[in-house]
Amino acid sequence: MNHIDIELIRQNMFDNHELIKQFVSMYLIQTPVDLDKLRQALAEGDLQKIGDTAHHIKPTMDYIGAFHLKEKFEELETNAKNEESLEGLQATFDIIDIEMKELLFELEQYEKTI
Repeated sequence: MNHIDIELIRQNMFDNHELIKQFVSMYLIQTPVDLDKLRQALAEGDLQKIGDTAHHIKPTMDYIGAFHLKEKFEELETNAKNEESLEGLQATFDIIDIEMKELLFELEQYEKTI
């Protein structure tokens, strides 16, 4: 399954190779940091932080065409705000975590072709 939409990335970056390189590089650096914050918030059981962090990550999925992941972050955010069980939140995050690893791998592969 492809998590990224290369054509959409090109469109969003005006088909500017330098801009695409910068964007992909920044994305590959920042996204794992954001995921770590989310992982930490889950470990702490901080519902507010889980919701806020998921909300922060969510729009970044639009730029790369990972709309299914955006929906998962939205689900995580909503469930945290609705004070769902930490087990349920963790289960949702576990799915996100696997898919994000795949996404980042795809993005790393794409970066080599830019």
